[in-house]
Amino acid sequence: MAELFAYEDPRRRCLKVEAWPKPDRRAWEAALQPGDILEGTVGPGFHWSAQTREKYRKGYGRWLTFLITSGRFDTALSPGERVTPEAVRTYHEALLEQDLGSWTIWGRLAELLATIKVLAPDDDWSWLRRLVRRLESQVVDKRNKLQRLRGTAEILDWALERMDRSGIDLAKHLAPVHYRDALIIALLSQCPLRRANLTMIRIDAHLRRGETAYHLTFAPEETKTRKALGPPIPTLLTPYLDRYREAVRPLLLGDKESDRLWITRYGDPMTDDAVYNAITATTKRAFGVPINPHLFRDCACSFVALNDPKHIGIAAPILGHTDPRTTEKHYIQANQIVAGRRLRSSVDALRDQLRPRPPRHPKES
Repeated sequence: MAELFAYEDPRRRCLKVEAWPKPDRRAWEAALQPGDILEGTVGPGFHWSAQTREKYRKGYGRWLTFLITSGRFDTALSPGERVTPEAVRTYHEALLEQDLGSWTIWGRLAELLATIKVLAPDDDWSWLRRLVRRLESQVVDKRNKLQRLRGTAEILDWALERMDRSGIDLAKHLAPVHYRDALIIALLSQCPLRRANLTMIRIDAHLRRGETAYHLTFAPEETKTRKALGPPIPTLLTPYLDRYREAVRPLLLGDKESDRLWITRYGDPMTDDAVYNAITATTKRAFGVPINPHLFRDCACSFVALNDPKHIGIAAPILGHTDPRTTEKHYIQANQIVAGRRLRSSVDALRDQLRPRPPRHPKES
């Protein structure tokens, strides 16, 4: 299988399904099979969204890469028989040697757990579940998420001002690109979509204009949670979306055709990676730190928790959370921000009290 690894670091390769061994490929296909839920014939992974399937495909493909490159792959064993405590322990050590962040390592093990549970549903995976939970409790986010959070009002104000400036003369070099990127950021600040949904937006399919405002709608099969999503777009953005559609987007599109909302400077629909790079590069220039698409969800939820904690529950439907514990994490995160502010204020006040005062001189007679 040496021909499968034409990469600088073959250990980081996530094998595609067509390159998987036959037993694994057959188990994967069986797990995703449609069927009758009442008769118990539906595959255990059939309910996964397209994004979730791809995520777990990559995670399991990375596991197979480890087995093959480390010489541990045994064709005589089934997928479930290969996932042993000893093999997983070695896999964990191999990920550590690659200098990956603890969050990434936890994610790889969590993806392996989720996938093997549907590939070998009759086996007992409680030991692996305990390991994943233990790793999750030890996760250290090296990206300093709290330091990169920005208030949604601050983000929106910057984006509107950027569009106002770049929209004055769209004939200027890269002005349409700057307008587009600022609009993406403005939209994310008000509708914190997942990147896959943000990228896939199609005009008159996902994005429709009403009498005074635009509306977004995504079908259940297009979302991570498999539930319909329809975040409202504030009327404040209506004139900016109108200008983008009527003046900016045609300049980007040129003589090409597409119904996708986001277009590159070369006239092609933006990919997931192109959207990600545009957002992080633009926010780094604007705020000094990159704000990736998913972090906008943290910003929105933390904004509600900080400014209207009694109504933190509204964040769940806005973000598409199905588990209230996810929203609760953001509430705790917001409390950390408040606590940090109060600590800095207390320290500053104490330093002011302890600061030596200049000696008082008696008045000259």
